[in-house]
Amino acid sequence: MSRTNLEALKTRCKVICNTCYVDNDAAEDILWREGFSADDCSIDDTTLTKCAILIVKGWVETSRTDNGISASINPDTLKANIRYWANEAGLDASEFLDELTTIEDGSHLW
Repeated sequence: MSRTNLEALKTRCKVICNTCYVDNDAAEDILWREGFSADDCSIDDTTLTKCAILIVKGWVETSRTDNGISASINPDTLKANIRYWANEAGLDASEFLDELTTIEDGSHLW
């Protein structure tokens, strides 16, 4: 079964961070920036992992409530997952982890 680049990228994001349900626009944008079409099945595993890590880096949250359903992300675990998947893809994990930040309480932002 072959998947489109878009499907593969969205799935890899969930593998790295299981609550990362990226929308199509964000996924298509990162694919476009890397020179891939969302509808093709041409992305290599290293680039796929790199794109997913770039999306997931912005997904760090310590808690979220959405209609009574809450999610919590442990930043240390996310870093370990990014390190693992970067190494699996032959990427330098430090390239992605140096700027990873966490917002503990963003309620004042809205």
